[in-house]
Amino acid sequence: MTKETDDLLGEMRALKMLMILQLLRQGVKQSQIAAILGVSEPTMSRMLPKGIARSVSKGGTAFAVEGVE
Repeated sequence: MTKETDDLLGEMRALKMLMILQLLRQGVKQSQIAAILGVSEPTMSRMLPKGIARSVSKGGTAFAVEGVE
């Protein structure tokens, strides 16, 4: 792959993560997000840093997500 392709894929992953975090913040359950993405619940859990879903759903804002600036 070219650097441009790698950069684009990285940006797409970051956008996907931001969308997931926004849905969590709005109260959408992790299982529902997994169904939307067409992945299993365990896969959905592995996609998120440990404890982030709980933190975001409670209104927490102080977190860092790899690849998301």
